[in-house]
Amino acid sequence: MSLPATGPGPLDGVTVAVKDMIGVAGHTSSFGHPRWRTTHSASQETAPAVAALLAAGASVAGLAKLDQLAYSLIGNAGEGTAPVNSQYPDRFTGGSSSGPAAAVAAGLADIGLGTDTAGSIRVPAASCGLFGFRPSHGLVSARGVLPLAPSFDVVGVLARTAARLGPALEVLASSAAARSPAAAGVVHVPAGDLPGVSRELSEAVQATGSAIADAWGCGVSERSLSPFINDEVADLFARVQGREVWRAHGSWLTGNRQFLADDVRARVQRAEVLSRDDDPQRQDDERAWRGYAPRLDALLPADSIAVLPVMTGLPPLRTAGPDELLAFRAGAFRFTAPASLAGRPELVIPVHHRSSGKRFGVGVLGTALGDFTLLRLATLLCRDDVALLV
Repeated sequence: MSLPATGPGPLDGVTVAVKDMIGVAGHTSSFGHPRWRTTHSASQETAPAVAALLAAGASVAGLAKLDQLAYSLIGNAGEGTAPVNSQYPDRFTGGSSSGPAAAVAAGLADIGLGTDTAGSIRVPAASCGLFGFRPSHGLVSARGVLPLAPSFDVVGVLARTAARLGPALEVLASSAAARSPAAAGVVHVPAGDLPGVSRELSEAVQATGSAIADAWGCGVSERSLSPFINDEVADLFARVQGREVWRAHGSWLTGNRQFLADDVRARVQRAEVLSRDDDPQRQDDERAWRGYAPRLDALLPADSIAVLPVMTGLPPLRTAGPDELLAFRAGAFRFTAPASLAGRPELVIPVHHRSSGKRFGVGVLGTALGDFTLLRLATLLCRDDVALLV
């Protein structure tokens, strides 16, 4: 399905690949699975995010695949053949915004409109050599978008160039609160080795932090980020997310889980168990989640940003087995959970590591509603609009 622009504007001539869980009037979204399409009716309205892009001069080149129910980070569990990663054809694209990422990386669309709950914009961006942006929670309207876990769901953008991100977010942002960029006072980078992270990626993270500090004329602080990047935080997020997934879709999942991929079904089963009324951990998890953002604010105050991996290395091979895919997901969760739990924006910058020839995605975690500060940073760092060379 393609859609023409409905008006002229700053996005004249820009083409968009839309994740097929973002509503288009008269179309029944797949939500990553043909079973969903056959059990649901067509959308009654076009999501405001899509309508805003069309009104600003963009056109929709097509609707793109996603992982089942948007409940995966791999890019392997959607309809039909998994989308192709143009940067690493032997590897998956990352998920769940696998289709928009594949389309943008292949030059089939200028920007990808997707969603990010646990990393579904950030992981595909890092996997496919793209710029990716997860906005502050609530900055972009999620009306008309199928929910996964509403407390964490955001609509985000993928692009091949830094210059595409800012105009798109200007159109999509529903509030002026985040539009005034500010300079960072301190750039925090991880001190010491990050567990499970490849040496080349660690070098890329450190070099990116230095490049940001040079561009902004501010200092670099090496500090332990383990208080907010660790397996306990990642699992806290997974538990809270799982309960919201079951709350949103438990009725449908009860009668349709047998149609899901094995790994998605396993997460659904855990979500059901976690959602039982007698779950003793529920209240503790809610308190820990509510207290997480203030603790992160204390560690990373308003004038600072943190530079960190998005994944532990490259995306998994298309031949990877279940254990390898599970390990990849767990490793990525460790780094994507902070922005999701705290509702903060995160920019993904493609970084070309010269000595290895590899391209990694490096995450830049901003402060709440510091969205346009991060976007200004992207254009400062990547003047060639392709990637940061380190």
